[in-house]
Amino acid sequence: MLENRVSAERSDQAAAASRNTSSGAVRNAESPQHDRLPAERIDKLAVTVRGILEELARADGTPLNWGDLRLRAGGQLPSLHPDDQVALLVAVDRGTPADEPLLSTLVDSSVAAPHRLYRQVRLGLGREPVSDTELEAHRAMEALRLRQIWRYRR
Repeated sequence: MLENRVSAERSDQAAAASRNTSSGAVRNAESPQHDRLPAERIDKLAVTVRGILEELARADGTPLNWGDLRLRAGGQLPSLHPDDQVALLVAVDRGTPADEPLLSTLVDSSVAAPHRLYRQVRLGLGREPVSDTELEAHRAMEALRLRQIWRYRR
């Protein structure tokens, strides 16, 4: 009896760990707040978000937070798990040439840690890490370069 209960608890723990993996493939219908988006959905959302960020870069816009990004997406962008935010921005910038700044530079993750996502997206795309002491200045310069590049791009 005890052995069955321990086995059941291990199965529950394994299932929970599986739901929290970065693949997002396993979904739990009972707790939607912990659901992760499948890669196909992230790729579809990336097209919309890339368009919004390109438009913002052309218009010399200031960085958006996730709430503003959702508003501009007209209801297409759901609230995202933090790992899905990173996956989405990596998908947005997957086609960005290595010598150009990332469009995701224009997304602020929070007031407390506005550069957290930027760092994770850079790493997710295989770009060189930026030290903590240089991160804010680096990101500001990349945002400026991004606007200069996209100002005349159609």
